[in-house]
Amino acid sequence: MRSQPDTDIAALFDPNFDAPEPAVVPPGALPPSWAAAIAAHRTDSPTTSTTSPVSPLAWSQVPDSSLTAPAAEPDPTTAIDTDVPAGKRTRGRTKRGKKTCTDAEFTRQSKAAATRAERARKAVRLQLVGVEGNITRTRTQSTAWFVQPPGPWNMRPVARQRRYIQNEALILANLAEAGVTGLHRRLVRTPWPVRAWAQAHDGWAEPIPDVPGALSWSDYLRGQQHAMLWGNPTLKGRYWGIELPPRSTLAVGLDTVSEWLLPVVDWPLLGRVARLVRAWARTAFLNEQKALVEHLAAIERILSGQGVRAKPATAAQMDYLLLRSASLGLPLDAGGVISGGGNWEHSDVAALEDLTDLELTPGDGYTTVRGQVGGRDYTGYAIVLTVGRMAPLPIPEKMLPWQVIGDSSGEPLEWSERLRLKTKSQTIRSLRRLTARIESQFDHYTVEHDQVPPQELAEQHALAQRVISDIEDDHSGLSVRTEGWYRVLVVGSSPEEAKQKVAMLQEMYAPRIRLEQEHGQYQLLREFIPGEPLANIAHCRRMSVEAVSAGMAAVGDRIGDRTGVVIGETASIAPRPAVWDLFAAHEKKHKSGLTPIVAVPGSGKTFLAGMLVYQAVRAGAYGVVLDPSGPLKKLAQLPEFRGVADVQALTGRTSRPGSLNPYRVIVDPRRDDPDYNPTNPDYADDADPVAAARAQYEADLRAAQAERISVAVSVLKMMLSPARLEHEWTETVLQTAANTVGGERHHNLREVLDAIAALGRDDENVELRTCARSVHQELSMMADLAEARVLFPEAGTPGEPEDSVDNTTRLTVLTMPGLQLPPTGTDPSQWTPQQRMAGPLMHMAAWLANRLVYELPRFERKVLFLDENKYLEQTGAGRTLNLRIARDSRKYKVRALVCSQLPDDYLGVDGSDDKSALTYEVIVGDLGGNTHAIDGALKLLNLPSGEGYEALLADLGGGGEDTLDEDTDTDHLDQARRFIVKMADDIELIRSDWTHFVHLAHVFAALDSRATRAAMGAPA
Repeated sequence: MRSQPDTDIAALFDPNFDAPEPAVVPPGALPPSWAAAIAAHRTDSPTTSTTSPVSPLAWSQVPDSSLTAPAAEPDPTTAIDTDVPAGKRTRGRTKRGKKTCTDAEFTRQSKAAATRAERARKAVRLQLVGVEGNITRTRTQSTAWFVQPPGPWNMRPVARQRRYIQNEALILANLAEAGVTGLHRRLVRTPWPVRAWAQAHDGWAEPIPDVPGALSWSDYLRGQQHAMLWGNPTLKGRYWGIELPPRSTLAVGLDTVSEWLLPVVDWPLLGRVARLVRAWARTAFLNEQKALVEHLAAIERILSGQGVRAKPATAAQMDYLLLRSASLGLPLDAGGVISGGGNWEHSDVAALEDLTDLELTPGDGYTTVRGQVGGRDYTGYAIVLTVGRMAPLPIPEKMLPWQVIGDSSGEPLEWSERLRLKTKSQTIRSLRRLTARIESQFDHYTVEHDQVPPQELAEQHALAQRVISDIEDDHSGLSVRTEGWYRVLVVGSSPEEAKQKVAMLQEMYAPRIRLEQEHGQYQLLREFIPGEPLANIAHCRRMSVEAVSAGMAAVGDRIGDRTGVVIGETASIAPRPAVWDLFAAHEKKHKSGLTPIVAVPGSGKTFLAGMLVYQAVRAGAYGVVLDPSGPLKKLAQLPEFRGVADVQALTGRTSRPGSLNPYRVIVDPRRDDPDYNPTNPDYADDADPVAAARAQYEADLRAAQAERISVAVSVLKMMLSPARLEHEWTETVLQTAANTVGGERHHNLREVLDAIAALGRDDENVELRTCARSVHQELSMMADLAEARVLFPEAGTPGEPEDSVDNTTRLTVLTMPGLQLPPTGTDPSQWTPQQRMAGPLMHMAAWLANRLVYELPRFERKVLFLDENKYLEQTGAGRTLNLRIARDSRKYKVRALVCSQLPDDYLGVDGSDDKSALTYEVIVGDLGGNTHAIDGALKLLNLPSGEGYEALLADLGGGGEDTLDEDTDTDHLDQARRFIVKMADDIELIRSDWTHFVHLAHVFAALDSRATRAAMGAPA
């Protein structure tokens, strides 16, 4: 296999070509195509061979693709004889007695020093002698390893975060009580499983057929992986290494003597002694093993507790720990966790030493690491930082856990912690010795020299006494003290980059925590390997178990799953893809599919919903979109949706008369529905299942008729002016007329108008007759508007003829061109007739979208996107529709994305039904800093108030400072919108960043709703 030339660390995450990272573009703009990226790469780096093999892109079901990458050009190499020092070659060519220049002599000495350092490195061998199960062994010590899964932290109440810390601290205290004295904890990074996501996503989806000339399903999967890999996403894995009690001197001595006597075991006299010694050694070994089994069982029981939930490391996890620890400084293996075969013999451990080639340069302060990953050569420059002095840390009230402060840098930081647990008696003895020294120093000042002692002595003495008092009075175990050394690894692709990262990390931790760059970097790097000794004893940190656990190294961003569609990337602690299985709530959790998307206009909620609908339809779901303003109709015009998408205009010249007639939109229940089958389990307890099923069908039929009457009345009321609605007889007139017409499907609103006119002529009540005439006059004027013909069909026009949904149409977009939405904040009495018609049209359009979804088979996956939900919540029938979506979406497998500008639409603050309990997933965007909206969002997210979440919600939206002054405007630096996303109990901050999804440039163009020439389709 041909090796690629040396490259930097980040290159692993684009395993086919080192194309320059595309420029940051906002969602909706046109990012560069793949072809442009490859062409640019070819221009910058021409290939030297067209026949050299190219490693395949990340997983795909198709072995070949049109998106091939150019082969990398090998760097020219120069043969250097590293075995012969440069100084010897120079002396061989220099005449005797001739002086060499100063620079040459300095070069010779430097190379000689490097050679000595190399010999010293090769003389050092790993202490590890083998691995049995999850236990690593050295000649004098054994360590049992357990794996802690990543834990939650963000958007949790402070009390719960404090409980997380205390639970982990109690684990350490219980370990100390069980006799554990030493731990080696390792935080390792594994690549986010992009390839596994593609495989799972392909199995999860039922993709629509490929269209010639359009983006195929396999290329779509390739593009998704390519975009995810650009961010170098990683997952955390925290290992707890519990040092086991060392073997007794007697047992080791018996083993040694028995090995010496092994050659004479068959002799007549000495053989009896040899056999007796071997029996004693065997008995001692078995006794130790029995005691060790009990000890390990106790450790496993403690670590499985609520604070850690760690399990014994598997063979694959042990292999990854050893291989990763031995190759620190090199990129992560893109294949993820390496599956191992189990135990390691002494000869297997020697292979770890050959994974990397370490190069030491005295005085440089870093270790150069060379090696191969995935068949490519890499060079990394590793710097190990040690945690130095620490000020009091207000965790969790004001700070992140101290071991995750650097995660927001995006660097895959790895930690090594060496801990010594001190019992209560040991801690008290050491503190009493400390107080005795302080008192001696105090006497030295006052008695011997008659001087005033420094104030620091009194403060230290008081602190020591306070700690002693806390330990003696403590019965929870949290007073256990520790001694520890905490190292964090920083890697760069060049010495300058590594030093810049170190400076950045030190600045992030300042001023409360100092990160020290010590000498002996090679030994510090080796300390990360299990079994290696402590590099030095400098910067020992003495803390309580609670302060140690406040590091919470294992916590991270936890949201979504690893199967569904991409929603963005996490933005709280460390960036990684946020993936959402849109139908897990229905298929696995049996929860509602209602998903409120709450944000002000221009916050990106329509773009986000459009991307979710696109990905869902590509994966085989049915999509129905109600987009009044019309930009999303371009989704149906995408090449990959050719033949399976439909755009229905509900207003304008091409709209169908009567298509929004309430009597046609609301359908009758189907007699052949499984709900009305006598064999349904719901009727198992009835005496006559057939009669019960028939009665249920007739009841639902009557309910549908009553619902038509209610919706018809609501639509007519929305057309009336506020003054007419306030009249005491208006409700009676509308309700009487609708009841007179009835609720059968063959009626329409024209008949209701005729019934109102009849009331105005024939009713005995003079006031009702007068009100009916005025109501009929106003409604007749509204019915004559051009926008009203979809509600009021002409005589003889049956309206929408078909009653069933076309199953071949995967995406239906309902648009309302020319619809005039009322201005926000304007009094309804000032609305024009056209603006007053917006409410009824939006109302019935939502009912039609609901019908298009619920008419499909129940087992099919469906996505419903409703925009402008505020018009639905203005009437009782609209609230009924929202409640039906919330309650029935689980049974019909519908993911309902319902957009609104205020959380009040779901909280029932105006007396309507509170649907917040039915929202299993919630998306909250920019609320414009509105205090009332922020309070409602906290209730919708089920978060407490007064704990700092208000500031986070007020700061949502894009990054940078948004001003009109072009000299100070920084909004363009990061236009990715930010959202708070709740999925079950997980709540995280998400950046809707689509910068690297260049294969979806045509989708971004379709979703671009900006009022620019390019977005409007006009020439530039």
